[in-house]
Amino acid sequence: MGILMKRLLLITCLLLNSAATLAKSNDHVMVVTHRDSSIDSISKSQLRNLFMGNLALPGVTPIALSPGEVARSIFNVRVIGLTESRIQAYWAQMRFSGRQQRPETADTIDELILMIESTTNTIGYLPENATLPDDVKVIYRSSEQ
Repeated sequence: MGILMKRLLLITCLLLNSAATLAKSNDHVMVVTHRDSSIDSISKSQLRNLFMGNLALPGVTPIALSPGEVARSIFNVRVIGLTESRIQAYWAQMRFSGRQQRPETADTIDELILMIESTTNTIGYLPENATLPDDVKVIYRSSEQ
């Protein structure tokens, strides 16, 4: 192997390592609510139960991002502990039995932020690096768990 090939291989490895480190640092979410909400923190198990319809916090509405949003996949794996397909199957079963209702859905991150800003008792999740307006506060970070 020539010296040029060795250097090219080394550069490729370094770039891949840097990309993996960057991706790993961005694979977290934060859970937010309106700044006037009485909820200042929430546990991972409470979030899981809330977003899976098993925890009734009086007057609190969970808002999920649409399937296909990266933050949704991260939230599902890191907080809920299930893949998107498992969650879809769960909600199909719940819809069929009529027992629980899935969270409201926002199509985009901007729409989710607007929903949180406009209603005091809503909870949603965003990528950890999202820019938050003043009306929104963080109550959970997956990176701290």
